[in-house]
Amino acid sequence: MLRIEDELKRNQLSRFQLIYGEERYMVRYYKNMLIQKLSQTDDEMNRTFFRDNSTEPSQIAEAAQVLPFFAEHRLLVVEDSGFFKTSSDMADYMETFPETTYIVFVEREIDKRNRLFKWIGKNGCVTECVRQQEKMLKQWMAGYAKKAGKNISVKSVERLIERVGTDMEMLSNELEKCIGYVGDRTAIEVSDVDAISSGVTVSKLFDMIDAVALGEKDRALRLYDDLLANKESPMSILYMFSRHINILLQMKECGNLGLSQSETAKKCGVPPFTVSKYARQAALFKRSKLLAMLETRLKYEEKFKSGRLSDQLAVELFLIQALTN
Repeated sequence: MLRIEDELKRNQLSRFQLIYGEERYMVRYYKNMLIQKLSQTDDEMNRTFFRDNSTEPSQIAEAAQVLPFFAEHRLLVVEDSGFFKTSSDMADYMETFPETTYIVFVEREIDKRNRLFKWIGKNGCVTECVRQQEKMLKQWMAGYAKKAGKNISVKSVERLIERVGTDMEMLSNELEKCIGYVGDRTAIEVSDVDAISSGVTVSKLFDMIDAVALGEKDRALRLYDDLLANKESPMSILYMFSRHINILLQMKECGNLGLSQSETAKKCGVPPFTVSKYARQAALFKRSKLLAMLETRLKYEEKFKSGRLSDQLAVELFLIQALTN
């Protein structure tokens, strides 16, 4: 059990919280649970949000010194601060926070060598939200359907994972569609999944990476446009692309080690029945090419975050460079 689960269960929460990781559904879940536990829905006076990575530690510290007004706690929620990737004096400020102030950091990426990360690890609660294994996803999806008064078979769950992927946010969206589609029926069948879930994002991402491997520039950019048309944000596409590349790198490593399909699935965090598909695609790339794409991704992400490029242009330039190298 994660420490945060135990804290929520016992209602004994650490004053300093850090939530991060690639499973954004769980990141949002824990963030919302902490907000719910530590503040009232309409109490804006005792709750402050910082969502700008240009926010200085001193600004947060100033807000932290304000005592709660007719409440037990004052809550600060700091999102995507960047404090966990660079050096800052945030930890020094937090030493001075009054006992009534609670702070929740919500981050995408962290450096575990970072001083602030180590400080919260020692003085608070650090929660990493990782991609879930197939067994857990099956249980979670069955529970999700049950809460809506529906039953979903194992085969239907597997089909949904195959078509959509293992991202819990996407799975929850597709489950909601299936629940609405079956109407008064209690069972969600494979045919219902096929009728509702187009699987457009995962399948087009696979196709786009195939196009990159084969140097098919026009096809890769056309598939990128299709993903945008499917309401995926450019940065979300870049993130999924990077995660996919990391999986391909792990696939190559597993192949070199001679691991079995189940061992490979566990190590790479993908369903066993998708291993052969990933392995086929990994064989299209040299390891150096995959590593180069990850480095290029960091370069264009930094240009976007610093305001030098729009998100869409950053991703398009990343794709063009990946296709030309």
